[in-house]
Amino acid sequence: MTDTDITDRFVIEVSRVGTVDHIVDLEAEPVDRTPYSPRRDLPGEKLCDRSTRSPASEYIELPDYADWKGLDKPAFDGDAPDEVCSYCWTDVLTEIEREEQFVSDDRDKRVGTVGYRLRWKQKGRARKEWYDIVVRPETTMAELDTLICRFTTLDDFHLRMYGLEDEYMDSTLNVIPDQQFTEIDDPSYMKASEMTIADVADRATLWDGDRLSMVYDFGTPSHYYCIVKDVYDPDEIERLLDEREPIAATATAAIIDQKRP
Repeated sequence: MTDTDITDRFVIEVSRVGTVDHIVDLEAEPVDRTPYSPRRDLPGEKLCDRSTRSPASEYIELPDYADWKGLDKPAFDGDAPDEVCSYCWTDVLTEIEREEQFVSDDRDKRVGTVGYRLRWKQKGRARKEWYDIVVRPETTMAELDTLICRFTTLDDFHLRMYGLEDEYMDSTLNVIPDQQFTEIDDPSYMKASEMTIADVADRATLWDGDRLSMVYDFGTPSHYYCIVKDVYDPDEIERLLDEREPIAATATAAIIDQKRP
């Protein structure tokens, strides 16, 4: 990520609301905005939730903001100036570090060719119960769904859908289990058997620390999510599965560890 990319993406939101100015990620998808929301026309997403946003806010790139305020901060580096939210500032530094690490590891070339250890949890039970599922690049979302349903005992009486990060009902993947697919009359949805982990990884540049999500029951939803705990090249997956006795497995994926109450 070049300095120009950073300043084009992260801008200072100058508002009369609050005591400090916040930072907006212009590339982030807007979250939880209805057609009636006063924030519906605001660009990007603010990086913290410690103030409200105003339609009257101005958006200024950091070098211009620094000139205006007389700050020695032409770039996102070090500690946040007093005028800017430190939580937002820290999030920008974290994202810059993540992007730099991504480039140094040649991750853009490896994404789509690697497998993952996905630690699946249910919101509200994350400390009590989790399951580690190892998936290969060719593992389909249908196989992953089979293993998730094994430990969650979810049934097909209610729809479930997979997405990226914390999307849940706002999924951009719109992946539905095959047996439930006929219940959705919408061409934007995909069968789980027609999308692989490699496909998802390419969409999300999936890597260590990233998340996937799953929502069960669109009426009274339960939320499940996974964190990428490890990234494996194909030969590493084979060694791992040779050394471990899976708790349950499909042709290309396996539950290898768990914590249960």
